[in-house]
Amino acid sequence: MKNQRQNLTQILSGVTSVLWVGMACFIVSFSAAFASNSTGDIKQIPDQPYGEYLAGLHAAIHNDLRSAADFHEKALVLDPDNQMILRKSFTIFIADGRYGPALKVAHKLTEFDISNSMIQMFLFLEQLEAGNHDAALLNLENMGNAGVYGLFKPLFQSWVLLSQGKSEEAERVVKALLEQKGFDDFKKFHAGLLYDFIGKTQLAEKFYSESLVVPGALSLRTVESYGILLRRLGRDQDARQLYENYIEKAPDNVRLRRALYGLENDIEARSFITSEKDAVAEIFYTAANFLMQDDIRMPAITYLRFANFLKDDFYIADYLLGQIFEADKFYEGAMESYGKIPFEHALYFRAKLQMAWVLEKMDRLDEAIDAMSRLSRGFPKEREILGSLGDINRMNSRFEAAEKAYSLYIEGISDIQERHWSIFYTRGIVREQNKKWDLAEADFLKALELRPDQPQVLNYLAYSWVDMGINIDKAKVMLERAVELRPYDGYIVDSLGWAMYRLGDMPKAVEYLEKAVLLQTDDWAINDHLGDAYWAIGRKNEARFQWRHALSLKPDEDLIAKIKIKIRDGKK
Repeated sequence: MKNQRQNLTQILSGVTSVLWVGMACFIVSFSAAFASNSTGDIKQIPDQPYGEYLAGLHAAIHNDLRSAADFHEKALVLDPDNQMILRKSFTIFIADGRYGPALKVAHKLTEFDISNSMIQMFLFLEQLEAGNHDAALLNLENMGNAGVYGLFKPLFQSWVLLSQGKSEEAERVVKALLEQKGFDDFKKFHAGLLYDFIGKTQLAEKFYSESLVVPGALSLRTVESYGILLRRLGRDQDARQLYENYIEKAPDNVRLRRALYGLENDIEARSFITSEKDAVAEIFYTAANFLMQDDIRMPAITYLRFANFLKDDFYIADYLLGQIFEADKFYEGAMESYGKIPFEHALYFRAKLQMAWVLEKMDRLDEAIDAMSRLSRGFPKEREILGSLGDINRMNSRFEAAEKAYSLYIEGISDIQERHWSIFYTRGIVREQNKKWDLAEADFLKALELRPDQPQVLNYLAYSWVDMGINIDKAKVMLERAVELRPYDGYIVDSLGWAMYRLGDMPKAVEYLEKAVLLQTDDWAINDHLGDAYWAIGRKNEARFQWRHALSLKPDEDLIAKIKIKIRDGKK
């Protein structure tokens, strides 16, 4: 089953990935060729689109889709029939959600008889969106059957046939697809949607339930669909059991919690498939969601844009787009996608929270904190926002504000459980940074009470004791346990080496600190510690080398002078 899933991922990602890899290769080769021309040659072609085109490719490779699309539009103004630019522009226009320019390019490429299956698929969507079902089927015929098209095409065809009133023919197409081997969770989920739509509820339930038991299945959307069906059939208790089973696995899933809330408050359950357009959009969303399980982003963007072309209010697609753009550091696109989600949607709170985090990543810290503060006032029951306020202040060395936020979070916990260890641990860190050791130590001990063998907590508390010269023997035992749990964590191995140093066991100290440096090569403190240990056993040249390396890794400002003195005079 693992190989089947990998094959589907490769099929879904293959088409658009080739286009983007091609861009990267082309920009290198074309730049070299263009640079070889003389200055005189360049002056003779001032109206050629090469500058805009290259700038657009460069922007695309760096995930700045907005600028990439702008440059490609300018390039096409200068040379509207350039087939090379047209082909590259289509993919970029789709990625940036510029459907109008993308359609113009798609039609022009078709006129040149150089369109491909991806372009024919988009032209199919154009006809489907306009309600031209016969023309849509014709575009399907022009699509190939290789790779992803062999999976998508029958599903597309079945929904178009349904829209034409040809339900028996649509069912035959789906049955033929189901008889083919592979991709069971994908096919059965979408078969369930089709049978649900036409009122064959027993078959819909059969395929929903079978899709859920496929290992690695795309379960969340199936659970939502299955739960809605059960509620429409009056089987609220079965729907409740379904929701609760999956909420137990994912307790913070807001969409399932919203579904359970709807059940408990007798809110009508409505199917999210109301037309063939919704169904085809759902196919693209499923594909994108599948790809993102393996963090395959660019093809996922294309499919999500196709989904939005048919269904403008497809807010879960907008949220996933926002996540991809945020990961790609295309922050303008992330803000736009998250910002589409309306107040009444289950993902509104999380979208607003992510927008605040994006502001922080854009170096707009005060705006980010202000956005989180407003969100906290608007959603006082959402304790998560207090954790985020603590995190954003901690990450930016605003420790007093971080401690205040974490404390408010903890004060609001009515039943402290094991899972709350992390909030005590994190508050302990900011209290330690604020020089409030007694309070910090109490938080670390509370975290260990909740989760006794948590290696991060064992390491932080024990290292702090070692650094202060207290509880050394106890710290050594704790650090040995932490290393046992995380043998390849350079920071934890460093802590044990430093404990050995403070205990005077220099051979062991060197052994652990050398291992720590290999595991975490870019940390100044670990290199500094190894330098101290080398000096203690007489390896003075190696000690100075480690201290110099520590300096090159930009240590804390107040320690630079101390390290320089060690390099000059040795360790006193």
